[in-house]
Amino acid sequence: MKKGKLNRIWLAGLAFMLVTVACMGTGTSPVVVDPTQSSNTNDTAPVTNRDNLIAATVQIYGMFNQNGELVPGYIGSGTLISADGLILTNAHVADPATVGDPDFHPDALAIGITNSEDRPPVLSYHAEVLAIDGFLDLAVIRITSTLDGGSLNPGDLQLPFVPLGDSDLVHVGDHVNIYGFPAIGGETITYTDGNISGFTAEEEIGARAWMKTDATISGGNSGGLAADDSGRIIGVPSRASSGSGGEITDCRVVQDTNGDGILNSQDSCIPIGGFINALRPINLAVPLINAAKAGLTYNSPFGTVGVTASGSGTETFGPVTWLESDGDCNTGDVLDAYPSNVSALVASFDFSGMIDGQAWSSIWYLDGELIYQSNDAWEDGEQGNYEFCLYNTESAIPDGNFRVEFFASDDQTVLAEGSVVVGKGTTAPQNNPPSANGVTIYGTVTDASTGRGIDGAYVFILMPGITYDIWETSGYSDALVYLTVQTDRNGNYRMPSTIERNLPYTIVISAQGYYDKYGDLLTWFDSDPSEYEMSAEMNQ
Repeated sequence: MKKGKLNRIWLAGLAFMLVTVACMGTGTSPVVVDPTQSSNTNDTAPVTNRDNLIAATVQIYGMFNQNGELVPGYIGSGTLISADGLILTNAHVADPATVGDPDFHPDALAIGITNSEDRPPVLSYHAEVLAIDGFLDLAVIRITSTLDGGSLNPGDLQLPFVPLGDSDLVHVGDHVNIYGFPAIGGETITYTDGNISGFTAEEEIGARAWMKTDATISGGNSGGLAADDSGRIIGVPSRASSGSGGEITDCRVVQDTNGDGILNSQDSCIPIGGFINALRPINLAVPLINAAKAGLTYNSPFGTVGVTASGSGTETFGPVTWLESDGDCNTGDVLDAYPSNVSALVASFDFSGMIDGQAWSSIWYLDGELIYQSNDAWEDGEQGNYEFCLYNTESAIPDGNFRVEFFASDDQTVLAEGSVVVGKGTTAPQNNPPSANGVTIYGTVTDASTGRGIDGAYVFILMPGITYDIWETSGYSDALVYLTVQTDRNGNYRMPSTIERNLPYTIVISAQGYYDKYGDLLTWFDSDPSEYEMSAEMNQ
């Protein structure tokens, strides 16, 4: 019998994006930073002031090959820690496959440099991974070339950077400054601050595995900068909604954080008041940094959580049963429902056809709202019984209707699902399937600088399977447009008819004098609601 305990909360810090491109027939191409131009007047001085802390915080783009061209697929944040282009970030930003998300292994990494606090970062360089640790969720990458593939001498870069602090000297109550690019913060850099609220232990690491903070950290901020008041990096924002033992907290999917127009499990949950977020202490990153600087291979002392194998194609999960459990996930009898004030829920199922190292995942809902998502590599053999424990250590599991879905195989299909009532939930969990009819797209198009709605902007939905590049090559042929609408004087729009589910559509938003935005091959599934908001901020 295999038991799976949730000892950490996985929150994708990646934010999927509508890509910004030059306007059709208007405007100019985006400016690319000159890699020979230093943004620091003292080429050897580390970053110590606010302006340079901003300049040293970079945006990282996971790039994917589509029809021979690299296009952005997700974004995260990072911090320059040397003048020659070393960047510290999260493993799930540098390569999501190393933390159990193989579908988002990027073909390349691109780096956006912040030239101005009130403008979006400028795509300027490519980078490669030098050291990565999926268990710690930390990585060091290095700038290797210009965006067009031109060679660089790292010693000539002289980029602004942040010196390393000492996280062992950090104490409860110390002030912390957070810089990054959370999806809910728009396209420009976002600053939040707070205090160190405490520390969380992990058995493999010790008492300071995490530094808790009351500063707000949201999806896209992962991998960014946590600095002390002396301007030194003391931690890496790595997860939100985390407390001791990985217990459930009030973190909800309430915004389209990945910009794909779909509010679902791919969006990061947003802290709803009073939240504890977590930083990986900088001292845990020092071995990776030293290996990267010395050109040595880094081997994690904690092993790997990365996906190393494909699925067998014959994976089978049996029906889910619910087991009595204490706060340590020790299980007892089968239950039809849980009483109030329980500390853990255990979903048990038989399995067969699994391969160690393949990807598998779960999604948990409370009263229809996503509360937890896991993405892991399987490590429990070909067949047997598995017990998945969702638990709290500091407070009881809330009353309500819980539902879980378990996914496996290369296409991550649902292999098992189950529902259970806790306490004062309804007597029968409501699992009404969403409408199988089409999906209506609506939203608001605004000026990124003023926040005002843009009158007369065009929103195009292209024919299924047509990418922006194909449409551009065709000369923006009307024959490739499935639906189109213009915004009203307040920037609002609503598509005149629905799009079909389970088909890939590209959405393009265009306004005179602004850079276009688009999202390639977005798909709405049967499990998605019938209406989706897709709003956009446009830059001139």
